[in-house]
Amino acid sequence: MASLTKKQTAQLSDMSHDVLVNIIHDLIQDNKQARTTLVNGYLLSAAEVLKAVEKEYARRARSKRFYDYYDADAFFDELTRSIANPLVGIAHELPEQAESLSVKMMLEFEKFTGNVDTSSGSWMGYYTILLDAWMKSLEAQKNNDPASIAKKIFTVVEREFYFGIEIFKKYRTLLGMDILCVIRDMYYQKKLLREALGLSIIIKDLDFLTIAFKSDEFFHSTHYFDYVRLLMEDLRSDDALAVLNSQRADDEEIADNIIWNELFIQALIEEGRKEEAKAHCITAFTFQCDTRFYHLYTKAAEKDVDHSPAFLKIAKDTGLAPYVYFASDIERYDLIDTCIMGTPKNNLTDSLAYITHSYLRTLSSTLYKHGYAHTATLLRRFLVEDNIQQSKSKYYSYAASDMKKAIDYGEGLENCPQLPETEGYLRTLYEQHKRKTALWPLMTDKIKGLSVGKDGLRYSGDAS
Repeated sequence: MASLTKKQTAQLSDMSHDVLVNIIHDLIQDNKQARTTLVNGYLLSAAEVLKAVEKEYARRARSKRFYDYYDADAFFDELTRSIANPLVGIAHELPEQAESLSVKMMLEFEKFTGNVDTSSGSWMGYYTILLDAWMKSLEAQKNNDPASIAKKIFTVVEREFYFGIEIFKKYRTLLGMDILCVIRDMYYQKKLLREALGLSIIIKDLDFLTIAFKSDEFFHSTHYFDYVRLLMEDLRSDDALAVLNSQRADDEEIADNIIWNELFIQALIEEGRKEEAKAHCITAFTFQCDTRFYHLYTKAAEKDVDHSPAFLKIAKDTGLAPYVYFASDIERYDLIDTCIMGTPKNNLTDSLAYITHSYLRTLSSTLYKHGYAHTATLLRRFLVEDNIQQSKSKYYSYAASDMKKAIDYGEGLENCPQLPETEGYLRTLYEQHKRKTALWPLMTDKIKGLSVGKDGLRYSGDAS
Protein backbone atom coordinates (compact mmCIF):
# COMPACT_ATOMS: atom_id res chain seq x y z
CA MET A 1 0.00 0.00 0.00
CA ALA A 2 1.40 3.40 -1.00
CA SER A 3 2.23 5.74 1.89
CA LEU A 4 1.14 9.35 2.07
CA THR A 5 3.32 12.09 0.64
CA LYS A 6 4.95 14.62 2.97
CA LYS A 7 2.34 17.20 1.99
CA GLN A 8 -0.53 14.77 2.66
CA THR A 9 0.99 13.76 6.00
CA ALA A 10 1.25 17.41 7.00
CA GLN A 11 -2.38 18.02 6.02
CA LEU A 12 -3.47 15.01 8.07
CA SER A 13 -1.52 16.25 11.10
CA ASP A 14 -3.30 19.61 10.94
CA MET A 15 -6.82 18.11 10.99
CA SER A 16 -8.91 18.40 14.13
CA HIS A 17 -10.07 15.45 16.21
CA ASP A 18 -13.66 15.74 15.00
CA VAL A 19 -12.60 15.80 11.35
CA LEU A 20 -10.41 12.72 11.81
CA VAL A 21 -13.23 10.81 13.51
CA ASN A 22 -15.57 11.63 10.62
CA ILE A 23 -12.94 10.44 8.13
CA ILE A 24 -12.60 7.13 10.01
CA HIS A 25 -16.36 6.63 9.95
CA ASP A 26 -16.40 7.30 6.20
CA LEU A 27 -13.58 4.82 5.60
CA ILE A 28 -15.20 1.96 7.50
CA GLN A 29 -18.74 2.59 6.25
CA ASP A 30 -18.58 0.20 3.29
CA ASN A 31 -15.14 -1.35 3.85
CA LYS A 32 -15.29 -4.53 5.93
CA GLN A 33 -11.51 -4.98 5.98
CA ALA A 34 -10.92 -1.45 7.25
CA ARG A 35 -13.63 -1.87 9.89
CA THR A 36 -12.17 -5.18 11.07
CA THR A 37 -8.67 -3.69 11.24
CA LEU A 38 -9.92 -0.73 13.27
CA VAL A 39 -11.92 -2.82 15.73
CA ASN A 40 -9.47 -5.66 16.23
CA GLY A 41 -6.36 -3.51 16.17
CA TYR A 42 -7.42 -0.48 18.18
CA LEU A 43 -10.83 -0.73 19.85
CA LEU A 44 -10.81 -4.05 21.71
CA SER A 45 -9.81 -4.33 25.36
CA ALA A 46 -7.04 -6.79 26.28
CA ALA A 47 -9.66 -9.25 27.55
CA GLU A 48 -11.58 -8.98 24.28
CA VAL A 49 -8.42 -9.52 22.26
CA LEU A 50 -7.62 -12.62 24.32
CA LYS A 51 -11.12 -13.99 23.76
CA ALA A 52 -10.90 -13.32 20.01
CA VAL A 53 -7.51 -15.08 19.79
CA GLU A 54 -8.80 -18.11 21.69
CA LYS A 55 -11.84 -18.29 19.44
CA GLU A 56 -9.75 -18.02 16.26
CA TYR A 57 -7.29 -20.65 17.47
CA ALA A 58 -10.10 -23.06 18.35
CA ARG A 59 -11.70 -22.52 14.94
CA ARG A 60 -8.42 -23.19 13.13
CA ALA A 61 -7.70 -26.25 15.27
CA ARG A 62 -11.04 -27.82 14.29
CA SER A 63 -10.48 -27.28 10.60
CA LYS A 64 -9.72 -30.36 8.46
CA ARG A 65 -8.61 -28.37 5.43
CA PHE A 66 -5.24 -29.33 3.94
CA TYR A 67 -2.82 -26.51 3.13
CA ASP A 68 -0.31 -27.50 0.47
CA TYR A 69 3.14 -26.00 -0.08
CA TYR A 70 1.72 -23.01 -1.96
CA ASP A 71 -1.07 -22.27 0.51
CA ALA A 72 1.06 -22.61 3.65
CA ASP A 73 2.67 -19.16 3.45
CA ALA A 74 -0.69 -17.40 3.35
CA PHE A 75 -1.95 -19.66 6.15
CA PHE A 76 0.87 -18.73 8.51
CA ASP A 77 0.69 -15.05 7.53
CA GLU A 78 -2.96 -15.08 8.55
CA LEU A 79 -2.15 -16.87 11.82
CA THR A 80 0.50 -14.25 12.55
CA ARG A 81 -1.97 -11.43 11.92
CA SER A 82 -4.94 -12.89 13.79
CA ILE A 83 -3.27 -14.86 16.59
CA ALA A 84 0.43 -14.27 17.24
CA ASN A 85 0.67 -10.48 16.92
CA PRO A 86 -2.44 -9.77 19.03
CA LEU A 87 -1.08 -12.14 21.69
CA VAL A 88 2.19 -10.18 21.84
CA GLY A 89 0.15 -6.99 22.17
CA ILE A 90 -1.60 -8.10 25.38
CA ALA A 91 1.35 -9.95 26.94
CA HIS A 92 2.04 -7.17 29.45
CA GLU A 93 -1.61 -6.44 30.26
CA LEU A 94 -2.73 -10.05 30.80
CA PRO A 95 0.59 -11.84 31.37
CA GLU A 96 -0.64 -15.04 32.96
CA GLN A 97 -3.39 -15.58 30.39
CA ALA A 98 -1.04 -14.75 27.49
CA GLU A 99 1.57 -17.10 28.94
CA SER A 100 -0.90 -19.96 29.26
CA LEU A 101 -2.27 -19.54 25.74
CA SER A 102 1.12 -19.10 24.02
CA VAL A 103 2.50 -22.19 25.77
CA LYS A 104 -0.56 -24.18 24.73
CA MET A 105 -0.10 -23.14 21.11
CA MET A 106 3.60 -23.97 21.08
CA LEU A 107 3.20 -27.38 22.65
CA GLU A 108 0.27 -28.25 20.36
CA PHE A 109 2.03 -26.99 17.25
CA GLU A 110 2.72 -30.42 15.75
CA LYS A 111 -0.90 -31.48 16.11
CA PHE A 112 -2.21 -28.07 15.04
CA THR A 113 -0.24 -28.12 11.78
CA GLY A 114 -0.91 -31.78 10.97
CA ASN A 115 -2.79 -30.78 7.80
CA VAL A 116 -0.26 -28.16 6.69
CA ASP A 117 2.77 -28.63 4.44
CA THR A 118 5.43 -26.84 6.51
CA SER A 119 8.36 -27.59 4.20
CA SER A 120 8.62 -23.98 2.98
CA GLY A 121 9.65 -22.88 6.47
CA SER A 122 7.07 -20.10 6.63
CA TRP A 123 5.85 -21.51 9.95
CA MET A 124 9.00 -20.21 11.66
CA GLY A 125 7.91 -16.57 11.52
CA TYR A 126 4.59 -17.36 13.19
CA TYR A 127 6.19 -19.64 15.77
CA THR A 128 8.88 -17.08 16.62
CA ILE A 129 6.22 -14.48 17.42
CA LEU A 130 4.40 -16.98 19.65
CA LEU A 131 7.68 -17.49 21.47
CA ASP A 132 8.05 -13.73 21.77
CA ALA A 133 4.58 -13.48 23.29
CA TRP A 134 5.50 -16.15 25.83
CA MET A 135 8.76 -14.46 26.82
CA LYS A 136 7.14 -11.02 27.13
CA SER A 137 4.37 -12.45 29.29
CA LEU A 138 7.05 -13.88 31.58
CA GLU A 139 8.87 -10.55 31.66
CA ALA A 140 5.68 -8.94 32.93
CA GLN A 141 5.76 -11.37 35.87
CA LYS A 142 9.37 -10.67 36.89
CA ASN A 143 8.26 -9.24 40.23
CA ASN A 144 7.49 -12.82 41.21
CA ASP A 145 10.13 -15.15 42.65
CA PRO A 146 12.79 -15.81 39.95
CA ALA A 147 12.73 -19.50 40.85
CA SER A 148 9.02 -19.76 40.02
CA ILE A 149 9.54 -18.06 36.64
CA ALA A 150 12.53 -20.28 35.92
CA LYS A 151 10.52 -23.38 36.76
CA LYS A 152 7.79 -22.33 34.32
CA ILE A 153 10.34 -21.88 31.57
CA PHE A 154 12.17 -25.12 32.28
CA THR A 155 8.92 -27.11 32.28
CA VAL A 156 8.12 -25.87 28.78
CA VAL A 157 11.66 -26.13 27.42
CA GLU A 158 11.84 -29.81 28.43
CA ARG A 159 8.78 -30.56 26.27
CA GLU A 160 9.45 -28.11 23.41
CA PHE A 161 11.88 -29.14 20.68
CA TYR A 162 11.88 -26.33 18.12
CA PHE A 163 14.55 -24.28 19.85
CA GLY A 164 17.56 -24.96 22.05
CA ILE A 165 19.27 -22.92 24.71
CA GLU A 166 20.53 -20.52 22.01
CA ILE A 167 17.14 -18.81 22.26
CA PHE A 168 18.22 -17.42 25.62
CA LYS A 169 20.81 -15.26 23.85
CA LYS A 170 17.95 -13.24 22.42
CA TYR A 171 16.03 -13.00 25.70
CA ARG A 172 18.98 -12.72 28.10
CA THR A 173 18.30 -9.07 28.91
CA LEU A 174 14.53 -9.46 28.99
CA LEU A 175 14.56 -12.35 31.48
CA GLY A 176 17.54 -11.25 33.54
CA MET A 177 20.50 -13.12 35.00
CA ASP A 178 18.74 -14.33 38.14
CA ILE A 179 16.17 -16.35 36.19
CA LEU A 180 18.72 -17.72 33.73
CA CYS A 181 21.05 -18.81 36.52
CA VAL A 182 18.22 -20.81 38.10
CA ILE A 183 17.40 -22.42 34.74
CA ARG A 184 21.08 -23.30 34.31
CA ASP A 185 21.16 -24.93 37.74
CA MET A 186 18.05 -26.95 36.84
CA TYR A 187 19.82 -28.27 33.75
CA TYR A 188 22.85 -29.17 35.84
CA GLN A 189 20.76 -30.95 38.48
CA LYS A 190 19.11 -32.96 35.71
CA LYS A 191 22.64 -33.93 34.51
CA LEU A 192 22.05 -32.08 31.23
CA LEU A 193 25.64 -30.87 31.14
CA ARG A 194 25.67 -29.65 27.54
CA GLU A 195 22.76 -27.29 28.21
CA ALA A 196 24.17 -26.17 31.57
CA LEU A 197 27.53 -25.30 30.05
CA GLY A 198 25.95 -23.62 27.03
CA LEU A 199 23.71 -21.44 29.19
CA SER A 200 26.66 -20.56 31.42
CA ILE A 201 28.47 -19.27 28.32
CA ILE A 202 25.41 -17.19 27.36
CA ILE A 203 25.18 -15.57 30.80
CA LYS A 204 28.99 -15.34 31.06
CA ASP A 205 29.16 -17.12 34.40
CA LEU A 206 32.90 -17.57 34.75
CA ASP A 207 32.63 -18.95 38.30
CA PHE A 208 30.46 -21.86 37.17
CA LEU A 209 32.64 -22.52 34.12
CA THR A 210 35.82 -22.47 36.22
CA ILE A 211 34.41 -25.09 38.56
CA ALA A 212 33.25 -27.18 35.59
CA PHE A 213 36.72 -26.92 33.99
CA LYS A 214 38.51 -27.94 37.18
CA SER A 215 36.03 -30.80 37.61
CA ASP A 216 36.89 -32.04 34.09
CA GLU A 217 33.31 -31.53 32.90
CA PHE A 218 34.14 -29.99 29.53
CA PHE A 219 33.47 -32.65 26.90
CA HIS A 220 33.72 -30.70 23.65
CA SER A 221 36.35 -28.35 22.25
CA THR A 222 33.81 -25.53 21.94
CA HIS A 223 33.43 -25.49 25.74
CA TYR A 224 37.15 -24.76 26.09
CA PHE A 225 37.08 -22.17 23.31
CA ASP A 226 34.06 -20.30 24.68
CA TYR A 227 35.53 -20.36 28.19
CA VAL A 228 38.85 -19.00 26.91
CA ARG A 229 37.10 -16.16 25.04
CA LEU A 230 35.31 -15.15 28.23
CA LEU A 231 38.55 -15.27 30.21
CA MET A 232 40.25 -12.95 27.71
CA GLU A 233 37.21 -10.68 27.69
CA ASP A 234 37.71 -10.51 31.49
CA LEU A 235 41.40 -9.61 30.90
CA ARG A 236 42.58 -12.97 32.22
CA SER A 237 44.74 -14.04 29.30
CA ASP A 238 47.16 -15.88 31.63
CA ASP A 239 44.31 -18.14 32.74
CA ALA A 240 43.25 -18.50 29.11
CA LEU A 241 46.72 -19.80 28.21
CA ALA A 242 46.59 -22.27 31.09
CA VAL A 243 43.24 -23.60 29.86
CA LEU A 244 44.50 -23.97 26.29
CA ASN A 245 47.67 -25.72 27.40
CA SER A 246 45.60 -28.07 29.53
CA GLN A 247 43.37 -28.79 26.54
CA ARG A 248 46.43 -29.55 24.39
CA ALA A 249 47.82 -31.88 27.06
CA ASP A 250 44.55 -33.84 27.02
CA ASP A 251 44.29 -33.87 23.23
CA GLU A 252 47.56 -33.48 21.34
CA GLU A 253 45.72 -33.20 17.99
CA ILE A 254 43.96 -30.03 19.16
CA ALA A 255 47.15 -28.12 18.29
CA ASP A 256 46.17 -28.60 14.64
CA ASN A 257 42.86 -26.85 15.21
CA ILE A 258 42.65 -23.39 13.62
CA ILE A 259 40.49 -21.94 16.41
CA TRP A 260 42.79 -23.30 19.12
CA ASN A 261 45.82 -21.72 17.44
CA GLU A 262 44.00 -18.44 16.90
CA LEU A 263 43.00 -18.19 20.57
CA PHE A 264 46.45 -19.27 21.75
CA ILE A 265 48.11 -16.54 19.67
CA GLN A 266 45.61 -13.92 20.83
CA ALA A 267 46.31 -14.82 24.45
CA LEU A 268 50.08 -14.61 23.88
CA ILE A 269 49.65 -11.14 22.37
CA GLU A 270 47.46 -10.04 25.27
CA GLU A 271 50.17 -11.25 27.65
CA GLY A 272 52.78 -9.20 25.80
CA ARG A 273 54.62 -12.30 24.56
CA LYS A 274 54.77 -11.00 21.00
CA GLU A 275 57.85 -12.90 19.79
CA GLU A 276 56.26 -16.19 20.84
CA ALA A 277 53.02 -15.10 19.17
CA LYS A 278 54.84 -14.34 15.89
CA ALA A 279 56.64 -17.69 15.92
CA HIS A 280 53.38 -19.51 16.57
CA CYS A 281 51.71 -17.61 13.71
CA ILE A 282 54.33 -18.92 11.29
CA THR A 283 54.01 -22.48 12.63
CA ALA A 284 50.21 -22.43 12.45
CA PHE A 285 50.20 -20.87 8.97
CA THR A 286 52.65 -23.49 7.70
CA PHE A 287 50.24 -26.21 8.74
CA GLN A 288 47.08 -24.40 7.59
CA CYS A 289 47.39 -21.33 5.33
CA ASP A 290 44.64 -19.40 7.05
CA THR A 291 44.79 -15.63 6.62
CA ARG A 292 43.84 -14.95 10.22
CA PHE A 293 47.36 -16.08 11.28
CA TYR A 294 48.85 -13.48 8.97
CA HIS A 295 46.67 -10.75 10.49
CA LEU A 296 47.60 -11.86 14.00
CA TYR A 297 51.27 -11.73 13.00
CA THR A 298 50.90 -8.14 11.77
CA LYS A 299 49.22 -7.30 15.07
CA ALA A 300 52.23 -8.58 17.02
CA ALA A 301 54.97 -7.38 14.63
CA GLU A 302 56.45 -4.01 13.76
CA LYS A 303 54.10 -1.54 12.14
CA ASP A 304 54.61 -0.01 8.67
CA VAL A 305 56.42 -3.15 7.48
CA ASP A 306 55.16 -5.51 4.76
CA HIS A 307 55.14 -8.95 6.37
CA SER A 308 53.34 -10.68 3.51
CA PRO A 309 56.34 -12.06 1.54
CA ALA A 310 57.16 -14.72 4.14
CA PHE A 311 53.54 -15.87 4.26
CA LEU A 312 53.20 -15.79 0.47
CA LYS A 313 56.26 -18.05 0.18
CA ILE A 314 54.81 -20.53 2.67
CA ALA A 315 51.48 -20.55 0.83
CA LYS A 316 53.16 -20.99 -2.57
CA ASP A 317 55.29 -23.87 -1.26
CA THR A 318 52.09 -25.50 -0.01
CA GLY A 319 50.36 -25.37 -3.39
CA LEU A 320 48.64 -23.18 -5.93
CA ALA A 321 45.21 -23.33 -4.27
CA PRO A 322 46.41 -22.09 -0.83
CA TYR A 323 48.48 -19.43 -2.58
CA VAL A 324 45.47 -18.16 -4.56
CA TYR A 325 43.25 -18.11 -1.47
CA PHE A 326 45.80 -16.19 0.59
CA ALA A 327 46.81 -13.76 -2.15
CA SER A 328 43.13 -13.02 -2.79
CA ASP A 329 42.48 -12.44 0.92
CA ILE A 330 45.22 -9.81 1.06
CA GLU A 331 44.14 -8.42 -2.34
CA ARG A 332 47.36 -9.19 -4.20
CA TYR A 333 45.63 -9.85 -7.49
CA ASP A 334 48.80 -9.06 -9.41
CA LEU A 335 50.45 -12.12 -7.87
CA ILE A 336 47.47 -14.32 -8.72
CA ASP A 337 47.61 -13.10 -12.30
CA THR A 338 51.33 -13.85 -12.61
CA CYS A 339 50.98 -17.27 -11.00
CA ILE A 340 48.01 -18.49 -13.02
CA MET A 341 49.25 -17.18 -16.35
CA GLY A 342 52.65 -18.77 -15.71
CA THR A 343 51.33 -22.22 -14.80
CA PRO A 344 51.09 -24.88 -17.55
CA LYS A 345 47.49 -25.81 -18.34
CA ASN A 346 47.67 -29.40 -17.07
CA ASN A 347 49.18 -28.32 -13.76
CA LEU A 348 46.71 -25.46 -13.49
CA THR A 349 43.72 -27.76 -14.06
CA ASP A 350 44.89 -30.16 -11.36
CA SER A 351 45.43 -27.35 -8.87
CA LEU A 352 42.18 -25.48 -9.54
CA ALA A 353 40.26 -28.68 -8.88
CA TYR A 354 40.82 -28.01 -5.15
CA ILE A 355 38.99 -24.67 -5.34
CA THR A 356 35.19 -24.48 -5.43
CA HIS A 357 33.46 -23.24 -8.57
CA SER A 358 31.63 -20.50 -6.68
CA TYR A 359 34.92 -19.13 -5.36
CA LEU A 360 36.52 -19.22 -8.83
CA ARG A 361 33.58 -17.34 -10.33
CA THR A 362 33.89 -14.61 -7.73
CA LEU A 363 37.65 -14.50 -8.16
CA SER A 364 37.32 -14.29 -11.93
CA SER A 365 34.95 -11.32 -11.68
CA THR A 366 37.22 -9.61 -9.17
CA LEU A 367 40.30 -10.10 -11.34
CA TYR A 368 38.47 -8.66 -14.33
CA LYS A 369 37.44 -5.58 -12.34
CA HIS A 370 41.08 -5.05 -11.34
CA GLY A 371 42.28 -5.18 -14.95
CA TYR A 372 43.44 -8.80 -15.21
CA ALA A 373 41.18 -9.83 -18.07
CA HIS A 374 43.44 -12.62 -19.39
CA THR A 375 43.40 -14.46 -16.05
CA ALA A 376 39.70 -13.80 -15.53
CA THR A 377 38.94 -15.32 -18.95
CA LEU A 378 41.21 -18.28 -18.32
CA LEU A 379 39.44 -19.11 -15.07
CA ARG A 380 36.03 -18.95 -16.77
CA ARG A 381 37.22 -21.29 -19.48
CA PHE A 382 38.45 -23.71 -16.84
CA LEU A 383 34.96 -23.65 -15.31
CA VAL A 384 33.41 -24.29 -18.73
CA GLU A 385 35.54 -27.37 -19.31
CA ASP A 386 35.19 -28.66 -15.76
CA ASN A 387 31.39 -28.41 -15.85
CA ILE A 388 31.26 -30.20 -19.22
CA GLN A 389 33.54 -32.94 -17.93
CA GLN A 390 30.94 -33.74 -15.28
CA SER A 391 28.94 -35.34 -18.13
CA LYS A 392 25.69 -34.43 -16.42
CA SER A 393 23.22 -32.17 -18.16
CA LYS A 394 22.43 -30.28 -14.93
CA TYR A 395 25.93 -28.75 -15.11
CA TYR A 396 25.64 -27.67 -18.74
CA SER A 397 23.75 -24.48 -17.96
CA TYR A 398 26.66 -23.42 -15.73
CA ALA A 399 29.06 -24.18 -18.59
CA ALA A 400 27.04 -21.98 -20.95
CA SER A 401 26.93 -19.09 -18.46
CA ASP A 402 30.65 -19.35 -17.79
CA MET A 403 31.36 -19.43 -21.53
CA LYS A 404 29.35 -16.24 -21.97
CA LYS A 405 31.39 -14.59 -19.23
CA ALA A 406 34.62 -15.86 -20.76
CA ILE A 407 33.67 -14.22 -24.06
CA ASP A 408 32.74 -10.97 -22.30
CA TYR A 409 36.01 -10.89 -20.35
CA GLY A 410 38.10 -11.88 -23.36
CA GLU A 411 36.73 -9.25 -25.71
CA GLY A 412 39.55 -7.26 -27.29
CA LEU A 413 42.35 -9.36 -25.80
CA GLU A 414 45.32 -10.38 -27.89
CA ASN A 415 45.94 -14.09 -28.42
CA CYS A 416 48.43 -15.76 -26.13
CA PRO A 417 49.52 -19.42 -25.74
CA GLN A 418 47.39 -19.80 -22.63
CA LEU A 419 44.37 -18.14 -24.22
CA PRO A 420 43.48 -19.05 -27.85
CA GLU A 421 41.02 -16.70 -29.57
CA THR A 422 37.34 -17.29 -28.87
CA GLU A 423 36.22 -18.80 -32.17
CA GLY A 424 39.07 -21.31 -32.23
CA TYR A 425 38.41 -22.21 -28.60
CA LEU A 426 34.70 -22.80 -29.29
CA ARG A 427 35.50 -24.99 -32.31
CA THR A 428 37.93 -27.09 -30.27
CA LEU A 429 35.34 -27.39 -27.51
CA TYR A 430 32.72 -28.49 -30.04
CA GLU A 431 34.97 -31.13 -31.60
CA GLN A 432 35.64 -32.60 -28.18
CA HIS A 433 32.05 -32.56 -26.92
CA LYS A 434 29.72 -32.42 -29.95
CA ARG A 435 28.00 -35.64 -28.89
CA LYS A 436 26.72 -33.96 -25.75
CA THR A 437 23.51 -32.88 -27.43
CA ALA A 438 22.01 -31.29 -24.32
CA LEU A 439 24.93 -28.85 -24.06
CA TRP A 440 24.88 -26.98 -27.36
CA PRO A 441 21.30 -25.65 -27.37
CA LEU A 442 22.15 -24.04 -24.02
CA MET A 443 25.33 -22.58 -25.50
CA THR A 444 23.59 -21.13 -28.56
CA ASP A 445 20.79 -19.74 -26.42
CA LYS A 446 23.22 -17.98 -24.09
CA ILE A 447 25.85 -16.81 -26.62
CA LYS A 448 24.81 -14.43 -29.39
CA GLY A 449 26.46 -15.11 -32.73
CA LEU A 450 26.89 -18.83 -32.00
CA SER A 451 25.09 -21.46 -34.07
CA VAL A 452 25.40 -25.22 -34.29
CA GLY A 453 24.01 -27.21 -37.23
CA LYS A 454 24.78 -29.92 -39.73
CA ASP A 455 27.73 -27.91 -40.97
CA GLY A 456 29.21 -27.75 -37.47
CA LEU A 457 29.78 -24.75 -35.26
CA ARG A 458 29.79 -21.18 -36.43
CA TYR A 459 30.55 -18.06 -34.41
CA SER A 460 30.18 -14.54 -35.75
CA GLY A 461 31.82 -12.87 -32.78
CA ASP A 462 28.68 -10.95 -31.77
CA ALA A 463 28.72 -11.65 -28.06
CA SER A 464 27.37 -8.31 -26.95
